[in-house]
Amino acid sequence: MVDRTKNERWVYIVDEEHGPAARVKDLVLLGYDHFSRAELLTDHVHEDAYEFVYVDQGAVDWEVGGEFHLTSAQHIIHTRPGERHRASFDYIGPSTIWWIIVRDPAQHKEWFGLHEEERHTFVKWMQSCPRIQWVSNDVVVYFERLKQLIMQQNTELLEFQLRHYVMEILLHMLHHPQLVVQSQNMHAYTQQLKERIQQNPSARYAIGQLAEEIGLSESHFYRVFRETNGQSPTAYMERVRMDYACQVLKESKMTITDIAMELGFKTSQHFATVFKKLMGMTPRAWRNQNG
Repeated sequence: MVDRTKNERWVYIVDEEHGPAARVKDLVLLGYDHFSRAELLTDHVHEDAYEFVYVDQGAVDWEVGGEFHLTSAQHIIHTRPGERHRASFDYIGPSTIWWIIVRDPAQHKEWFGLHEEERHTFVKWMQSCPRIQWVSNDVVVYFERLKQLIMQQNTELLEFQLRHYVMEILLHMLHHPQLVVQSQNMHAYTQQLKERIQQNPSARYAIGQLAEEIGLSESHFYRVFRETNGQSPTAYMERVRMDYACQVLKESKMTITDIAMELGFKTSQHFATVFKKLMGMTPRAWRNQNG
């Protein structure tokens, strides 16, 4: 049985591959991460490649080229060649993500074996698609199939199947961006809730109160919120507060106790416990490392 209390990672890197999969050079990297606690994800760049990250569970804040972006379950975010990016404050919180990096089709004429016209269509899509899109969670099936193929490379027609499933993933991301996810209204409400907490981090909201605001029963609200964001409303709100705490720790000289009080915690010990659970270290250690 998999221990979901520990971080999990699986990564395929074509430059380190010696099997037949390495012949599909346009698939640069493929990866899966399950973060049960915060993990470093610092500034980096891919000079000749696009990266697409699918958020399967949780909520992740990103910084791309100095701009901040919020993603939650069933969001795809991408970066273009040469764009510097990282997790907000260099830490990615509890979440589950799949990610794929492919070479820039504009620079590689034999890209995944496509005809010239098809390749140019992907060039157009990839250069113009929105930074963040909603997609069906069916895309996970194709990520899992790619992983399975890479781990069992004695499969017949391996190269063809690898190219096929990469194309399926990209088509899901680029050609069907408006596929229905749980509730676009819930995505908008989640963003509003985040902004409210950032403006008044000491405020506490009961599930019943939130459900009433959006016109749902408490049980229905809880289910839709969890399906949309990959975590419960309570866990999400605590995560937003801890992200706010990171900002204050980094940008101010407030004491840990004062920050705890500003966030509505009755004691600094309780604040430190919650912070460490999500960020993997105490507030003081985080400030020493990032201040």
